[in-house]
Amino acid sequence: MSTTAKVTCVSKTEQGESTLLTFGADYNDGRNAEWAYYTPALSLTMTVKAGAGEHFEQGAHYTLTFEPSE
Repeated sequence: MSTTAKVTCVSKTEQGESTLLTFGADYNDGRNAEWAYYTPALSLTMTVKAGAGEHFEQGAHYTLTFEPSE
């Protein structure tokens, strides 16, 4: 079984050769209703290489997919 979560990039901070990205649940239009009982609570913070950080925009929406792994 896999589950998807709709998120919004709430902050993007460049830190030299890396970029700190913070994501929160996207509450628009009942998104995340598949897995969220009430208001979804989700936060994710990750640090990526600066080049990878260029592919993300603050305020943009993304979909995370959670799948079992071996």
